[in-house]
Amino acid sequence: SKGNKYNFGDLRPVFEVVDSPGGLFVGARRNAEDDQYYWRVTQWLMPSFTMIPPRADHPVHGHFWVPIDDENCWAWSYDYKSQRDLTEAERTAMQRGDGIHCEYIPGTFIPKANKRNDYLMDREAQKAGTTYSGIRGIAIQDASLQESMGPICDRSNEKLAPTDRGIMLARRKMLKALEELCENGKAPEGVDPELHKVRSAAFLLPRDQAYAEAASEFLRVVPGKPHASV
Repeated sequence: SKGNKYNFGDLRPVFEVVDSPGGLFVGARRNAEDDQYYWRVTQWLMPSFTMIPPRADHPVHGHFWVPIDDENCWAWSYDYKSQRDLTEAERTAMQRGDGIHCEYIPGTFIPKANKRNDYLMDREAQKAGTTYSGIRGIAIQDASLQESMGPICDRSNEKLAPTDRGIMLARRKMLKALEELCENGKAPEGVDPELHKVRSAAFLLPRDQAYAEAASEFLRVVPGKPHASV
């Protein structure tokens, strides 16, 4: 797809994070043609939902995390097409762990590749250069890093970088919502279902246009209109 061409043509995206009703727009900007930027905008919705921009005709997908207790949570991943049902081939690919999904131990919600078996790390594949991490699949690669920090992590010694701006602003927004709930009884934005009628998107824009305003129609659900993708 053209989107992949832009991704591999500019390996140092610039992140622009913008406050949105109920969450954040997390925009990744890459150089495209001389007068355009290629944007990929992820939606983060309070309290724990993400929607990742699609590529070409791929489904829209994302995750949400549901707390179980102080040290555990359910991590749910989803794919959908706004204009049609998923095909059998698409569903089969998800079940075998393609894309953002992973394979599970039959009859459980436990991934086959997990902390107990070192995420089935393949050192030979690393040596051969077929995989950088040695871990198959985006989902388990991410999980291995997330879980390596331990169930409760001391954030006081974090070294955050510009690419972590989405994390910084999400924490700030959550803390502000908690403060307003405790002090004024104000309900957090995330409880309003209208604010969840959003879409992630990938698109091209002239370089002098701010994406949150210029592409606002792509970032909201418009019944009958497909999601924006490149």
